[in-house]
Amino acid sequence: MQTQVNWFEIATKDLQRATRFYEAVFATQLRQEQISDSGPMAIFVSDDGDSVGCLTGPGWLEPSRQGTLIYLDAGPSIQAVLDRVSAAGGEISMGRTQLPNDIGYIAQFIDTEGNRMALHAMN
Repeated sequence: MQTQVNWFEIATKDLQRATRFYEAVFATQLRQEQISDSGPMAIFVSDDGDSVGCLTGPGWLEPSRQGTLIYLDAGPSIQAVLDRVSAAGGEISMGRTQLPNDIGYIAQFIDTEGNRMALHAMN
């Protein structure tokens, strides 16, 4: 059985600031939800309408540069996404880097909450 990401949660210190950051970087809209005991979340939705992950409200998880690294799909152009990171308040920690064997490009950034995140795209 092959594995794939089923759901992810990105920790925040300020959910609204983080929501603005990710909406700006990925040129998208996150869906705001209140999950009973978990508190507020901002949900990432795939093109086909499925919920795929979220930003969690403060106090649920702790943002970190040393934790698990999630690679988010940067779509057709990793550089287009990277170009929006600094303007949205983030920091590029590893620029566009080509992977071997025609498997695309990766990059890393630090979001407004202090999380180290990664990107993958074919170009």
